[in-house]
Amino acid sequence: MRPVATRCKRNLSALRFPNRVDTHRLPSYVPWHFAEHPESDLSAHPSKYDCTVVIVTWNRLDKLGAAIDSVFRQTIADRLEVIVVDNGSEDGTIAWLRESKHPVRILSYRSNMGASTARNAGIHAATAAHVCFLDSDAVLLSTNAIERCLEAVKSGPERAVGGAIWLDAEKTKPFCFGGYVTPEGHFDGERSRSDSDDPDFLSTCFAVWEKSLLEELRGFNPWYFWGIEDLDISLRARANARRRADSAATRYRVLMDIHAHHDMARQGRQYQFDDWARVFRSIERQRLYLVLSYAGIAGFVKVLLSGPFRLKRIQTSAWERRLSLKEKFLSVGWFPFLRLLCLPIDLISQRRDFLKGTPAPVEIDQTR
Repeated sequence: MRPVATRCKRNLSALRFPNRVDTHRLPSYVPWHFAEHPESDLSAHPSKYDCTVVIVTWNRLDKLGAAIDSVFRQTIADRLEVIVVDNGSEDGTIAWLRESKHPVRILSYRSNMGASTARNAGIHAATAAHVCFLDSDAVLLSTNAIERCLEAVKSGPERAVGGAIWLDAEKTKPFCFGGYVTPEGHFDGERSRSDSDDPDFLSTCFAVWEKSLLEELRGFNPWYFWGIEDLDISLRARANARRRADSAATRYRVLMDIHAHHDMARQGRQYQFDDWARVFRSIERQRLYLVLSYAGIAGFVKVLLSGPFRLKRIQTSAWERRLSLKEKFLSVGWFPFLRLLCLPIDLISQRRDFLKGTPAPVEIDQTR
């Protein structure tokens, strides 16, 4: 029998990235650094692309086409690399992408790995110095959106730039301009729909980032399977910049004359926004973990202790509705207690290199 080390080496030799093979032949759990993919060195091998557009999708075939079409209508479409990361869709997405008229790189997982893991895979595979995130149910309404954001990132001090995001193509219902977070770690919907000055975060529905910044931040935290991952990475960037006294890197910019339509499709979600109970529990379970990631233990303890005294603010700013007694208990009692119990584990998990531990997807060739 061969030595264990020799057998492991043989087994891993077949897992190099990119792998243009049948998706069912590669385990979806192989860590990226075990897959031995070639790390991109942008200085040694300059990319022919100005920006890589990363679109993550799961069972959204009827929306994905419009998102991709809007990218190829951009003024710099010929200088864009487009990567679609499929999270194990079962609606024919892969077959459709292989036959697509647009040249896209297809990365595929066998099962749904979550938005954070899929975006990390896109960051890994990107060959350009800048990465644009676009949701698979979003459409760029401005044909110069990516070009303008790239110009702003390259010329200004900000390392990430976004645009105004609307819930309708007529631009009458705002979804998010600048993204803001309450002191308790909640998304401040009212302010995010009306303000764009010095936001706390940029929505990954549409935003352009320096790839080097995303790598410095170790990518998206896969603990956030659905939602809040864009708050987390943005707030971690600001916290890191403050520790370095880098005032320019603590700011994000929103170009209010650049527009995107977020359709908020019901399909392709773990659960729906109108499923109040599940949304409430998911957000409340995650928000203190979020606070810990950017405010540290001191900020975590402060929010933990002040929660019962800020119930009115939580109801008005975060949830914009009156909470029941049970929901109040969950918000300032039960979920904080659980996070306190998990504090040592949370501290360790937040120091991992999320990018390096990203499971390697399979890259599939188009048939065109």
